[in-house]
Amino acid sequence: MTVPRFPIAFPDGHVALAVRADPRTDLPRALRAMGLTTGIPTVVLVHVGSRPAQLSRLGPLLEKVVVPVADAVGGVLVGDGTHGALATLLTAARRRSDAGFPLLGVAAEGADHEDLDSGHTHFVLVPADHRDELAGWIASVATAVAGGNRSVALAVAGGEPAWASVAAEIRADRLVMAVARSGGVADQLAAALAGRPADGRAHALVASGQIFAVDPARGAAHVADTLRSVLSRPDALSPAREAGS
Repeated sequence: MTVPRFPIAFPDGHVALAVRADPRTDLPRALRAMGLTTGIPTVVLVHVGSRPAQLSRLGPLLEKVVVPVADAVGGVLVGDGTHGALATLLTAARRRSDAGFPLLGVAAEGADHEDLDSGHTHFVLVPADHRDELAGWIASVATAVAGGNRSVALAVAGGEPAWASVAAEIRADRLVMAVARSGGVADQLAAALAGRPADGRAHALVASGQIFAVDPARGAAHVADTLRSVLSRPDALSPAREAGS
């Protein structure tokens, strides 16, 4: 079955390609219908519910780590496609670096075009009535993009809805890299990994063995090397070892 693609034109002149998906959709075929390559390294951004003050500190992480690593490994970034503080920072960093990797947003089908972030290159519009459903769709789309290649979810800050997002990535059998000192859910996960007091949900998720933490206080190069390593050699680090380092 052919999955039709269609353009989304934004007021700033940018045009993104999009497809609509439902539970019957062959997601890899839908992605290829937009000209995307599947079976490539994939990074999922988990940040939903973050406070503006938390996100405003993440510019250097995006500029010095996420964007250059995604570009260097020939990967794709997948995440919530709606407009927000992190999306604005990410797309600005991508433009400044002249990076060519796709930025794939997943959003509820009923979202208005003005709700979508114009910096994304592609969108998958899905039937999601609440955040938990959208989290599951983001994980599924990322799995379809990766197609058996390396993938990792990058948890930065995150408010209450981010718990469902992390859980969805765990169910998708994806490693989750929690960025310590970024606040919110990411900090709770890092604390649980280190054996410190943390939200009970963090301890339950850490018990999966699929979460590791990285401390940006060790420098952008350390974080970039860790992200690049997990995208190139999935057995290159042990979550338990990294959390305790």
